[in-house]
Amino acid sequence: MKFKDLILEDGRRKEIIRTLVKDIIEIYKKEDDGEFYLPDYKDEDKDFYEFPNFGEAFVLEVVLEPNEDLESFKVNADYYHNEDIIEVTIEYNPNNKTRMTYDLVGELNEVISHEIRHIDQKVKGTFDLDVPEEKDPYKYYTQPHELDAQVFGFKRLAKITKTPMDVVIKRWFKTHGDVHKLTNEQAQDVISKILNYRK
Repeated sequence: MKFKDLILEDGRRKEIIRTLVKDIIEIYKKEDDGEFYLPDYKDEDKDFYEFPNFGEAFVLEVVLEPNEDLESFKVNADYYHNEDIIEVTIEYNPNNKTRMTYDLVGELNEVISHEIRHIDQKVKGTFDLDVPEEKDPYKYYTQPHELDAQVFGFKRLAKITKTPMDVVIKRWFKTHGDVHKLTNEQAQDVISKILNYRK
């Protein structure tokens, strides 16, 4: 692949990520609770997102869960490669909903980039995604396809926030202990593996 083609490919991916984040935020602003499917939510005639030269049609499921016990929000996402679904769950404090939108956009850029990378992995065959789901958090986060997707997501977040990548990664592991469930030592090792990852 020529360098020019790589730049075009990255540009298309960026546009896909922007579109998905914008569509999620639209739902977040209009709705309070429930499950919503994109692109159908915006256009009843479209069942799947289909982007030119992306290679995979998919559905985006957005789950909104109000929770007054949270200070701000929690975001988690999964890509179900056998069903072509990206699921994004946003648990948020409804009393602070409008104040946290800016931070939510950053977090969504990271998780959507991460999941889009998994679609790329499937389409290009760079990793075998048909492996049993790893239950052990350390083993899960150190799988090659996860390291690759983490690097991609964190690079996106570092770029849009103009923050060094190591700071972004360390901050995420510090503030998302309830998501990754790693010990401090395991988290430091995973951070090191992400920062030193080379495909």
